[in-house]
Amino acid sequence: MAFSQGRALLIGVGTYRHEPWLDVPISAADARAVAAVLRDPDYCGYPADRVSVVHDAPASRDGLLAALDDLAAQAGEDDTVLLFFCGHGGYGDDGDYYLTTHDTRIHNGKVASGSGLRDSELLERLRAVKAKRLLLLVNACHAGALSPTLGPAEPTFGDTPLPGATAAALLATGEGRIVITACRDQQVSYIGTGALSLFTQALVDGLRGEGTRGSRGYVSAFDLYVHLYDSVKDAVEQRYGKTQEPELTVLKGVGPFAVSLFRGATTLGDFDSGARPPEGTAVHEVSPERARSRLRQFNLHIGDSDRAELRGDGAIAQGDRAIALGKGAVHVGGKNTGNINTGTQINTGGGADSTRSGPSDPG
Repeated sequence: MAFSQGRALLIGVGTYRHEPWLDVPISAADARAVAAVLRDPDYCGYPADRVSVVHDAPASRDGLLAALDDLAAQAGEDDTVLLFFCGHGGYGDDGDYYLTTHDTRIHNGKVASGSGLRDSELLERLRAVKAKRLLLLVNACHAGALSPTLGPAEPTFGDTPLPGATAAALLATGEGRIVITACRDQQVSYIGTGALSLFTQALVDGLRGEGTRGSRGYVSAFDLYVHLYDSVKDAVEQRYGKTQEPELTVLKGVGPFAVSLFRGATTLGDFDSGARPPEGTAVHEVSPERARSRLRQFNLHIGDSDRAELRGDGAIAQGDRAIALGKGAVHVGGKNTGNINTGTQINTGGGADSTRSGPSDPG
């Protein structure tokens, strides 16, 4: 039996064209391993032609944007989408958060502006995904000075986990979004000594039904998370005496969905979506209002000196400083140069700049 609604995109940025000291080959191995278990009919049962893997040179900025656009074009409302990223993550010299790509450049210890996958670009692509069930798994943090972690020996680039504000905004990009990150803010994602990173090994084991229980023939997103949390936390404590806690971000009141078949199940029942997020773990529940607010903040985009980009449905204008917010108006240099809709009006002529939240999200 196939998990016919399953569709997946696995990304592993293992090599870097311009910054070879950032190379972490295990990232590509992680992406390939997750793809293999998803396609295996004895485990997850995803149709092979609905599982895409992008790693190394093809995992450039343009390559990842194209892969995400393809995912949005192909995924239907009834699909279950699993999106996995393994690589580096950090802030750019423009203040935005980035997932790094094969062609990322580092400038003064930060991602050079526009040389990776910007958080707002990821949000924009996920808003275009029509699927009502989407699980995003991100392993994007290391400490450069620690050899067993996901990263190089040179402490010249400070990786940062996916910020809480970004994870919260992701929940508002569509129905049924769940985000799992490899560690909490201020923690480190450890590689370990195996063929896969500790986080990905736990993920593959969970998808194989090890440490998870079948929910009427399916693997539940919440059960998979509990396995990830327990396995990774215990392994890091035992091996390194440190703490790494995978974090789950979900809307308040939202239950899980089926991620895959459980051990190639041939008899399926009605999946129980009424489970509550597990207690005693690193669960971050976000109110729908807060998630929408976070997404609106990301829709507020400040253009470069000679152009403006739209991140929403609002009007847009060329000029020194152009801003678009949702369906709002655009004011440039103290005067209105765009069409006025019913949304908020933004004026940057001599006023203070609007900024997004930093790495943490209290809501």
